[in-house]
Amino acid sequence: MEKQTQNTTAHIVFMGEIRFPYGLAAVQRLTLMAKAFIHEGCRVTVICRKGSWNQDEHKDFDYKGNFEGIDYIYTSKDVHRPNSFLGRNVQKIKGIIGEIKYLRELKKHDRIDLAIVPNREVKHALRYLLFSYFYKIPTATNFVEMASSMEHRTGFLQRINDRLIDNWVLKQYNGALPISDRLMNHYHKESPSKPTLKLPILCDFEKFNIPKGNQEEPYFLYCGSIRYKEVFNFIIESYKSLNVDEHTKLYMIVSGGSKKETAQLEDEINKSFTTQPIKLYTNIPYEKLVYLYTNAIALLIPLRPTIQDTSRFPHKIGEYLASGNPVITTAVGEIMNYFEDGKTALVADNYDVASFAQKMRYVIDNPEKSVEIGLNGKELGLREFDYRAHGKRMLDFLNTL
Repeated sequence: MEKQTQNTTAHIVFMGEIRFPYGLAAVQRLTLMAKAFIHEGCRVTVICRKGSWNQDEHKDFDYKGNFEGIDYIYTSKDVHRPNSFLGRNVQKIKGIIGEIKYLRELKKHDRIDLAIVPNREVKHALRYLLFSYFYKIPTATNFVEMASSMEHRTGFLQRINDRLIDNWVLKQYNGALPISDRLMNHYHKESPSKPTLKLPILCDFEKFNIPKGNQEEPYFLYCGSIRYKEVFNFIIESYKSLNVDEHTKLYMIVSGGSKKETAQLEDEINKSFTTQPIKLYTNIPYEKLVYLYTNAIALLIPLRPTIQDTSRFPHKIGEYLASGNPVITTAVGEIMNYFEDGKTALVADNYDVASFAQKMRYVIDNPEKSVEIGLNGKELGLREFDYRAHGKRMLDFLNTL
């Protein structure tokens, strides 16, 4: 690494994520946080230790460069996931060694004012904390979920990891950026003397300023992980109770499965209908995702009254709002802090099929009012969740560290 001239501009480093900049919610949040800092005149570097894309994905993406003003590097020097078991493990080792070397050189020749890391795996968190201790770099955790409440994380070692993350590792950071009141309160309980900044969902609303298409059939849209079968089935049952499959469809964008698995699941679901009203998508380009959001009659995101859902604030809610279409959700967690039923969203009082379906029915029966609710929701989103609105707050938080 060439020696750099000492820069007086604040420099923020993000560590611990992979798949930058084309990953899912965690990477999108990182990217928007980085752009918020850049909006305030800061410099940002994203450090990924290993590649994880398949060999046929993003073939021309270099291991080091700049994306939308954000400097980045893959310290394994490869953005793709090796096919062999040996190759993958060699890449992991190269990535960790390269990460340490790069951070050391960066600290030696430049400046690092803040390191932001995810609160996910103990072994990686401790590595970053040790580095920050030796080089006297303040650290903050991007605190977006209560790991120990995640229902799909059931392995014995995984549960131990999550308990340590939530109740011990969390205390080692200099500060935190919790996404919800529940996480804010948890951090204050564990580290009462350390600074926090509640940082809600972020969105780049400009990416959704596209004209609507000539959609032949109206449809509801749900976007989520196939792992959450309970929510997945909840959406289907809510839609089924409407008996509108002849004229209003249900599109579902699901992550976590292959295209073949998704196609098989689509066939299985549609067996319970006389028509084929449900369409499943997976691994679609971002432009297609934006198009589907923008042309839906409503966007669905039911939250459950669980620790997991009251702690989180799903990234896709920001993108839903940016589409200008009405969001249908439930009165859980952060929803209660921002949305008003019938004005900025359609909020079911309870997490049950009847209550949620009633809000879906409202959209069908009141199309003009639903459009108004969607536009009001977008205005709310621009005020509260556009990334540019949070850069100054984030910079002030950095200065408290």
